[in-house]
Amino acid sequence: MIGALEKRLPPEVTKTTLYHVVRLGLRLYVASLLIAGAYSVLWIADVAGLVPEALLSAIWIAIAVMGSLFLVLLIPLFYASRSSRR
Repeated sequence: MIGALEKRLPPEVTKTTLYHVVRLGLRLYVASLLIAGAYSVLWIADVAGLVPEALLSAIWIAIAVMGSLFLVLLIPLFYASRSSRR
């Protein structure tokens, strides 16, 4: 399979680059599975009535805040990585 990719991609793309892309894809896949699993556990606990409404609201607010902080931190990191000055 790598041989077929090597023929279609420019010579600047090496096997190592392809391995890094696949590794990043697998990490994203595992992270999405973990996040979906956490949401599923919260949903099941809510349906079963195990989690009080106040605690559930606090959990969802905390998730939203963490996501917002992640995005706020991601923007400067993105522009810093794209900078031509090193």
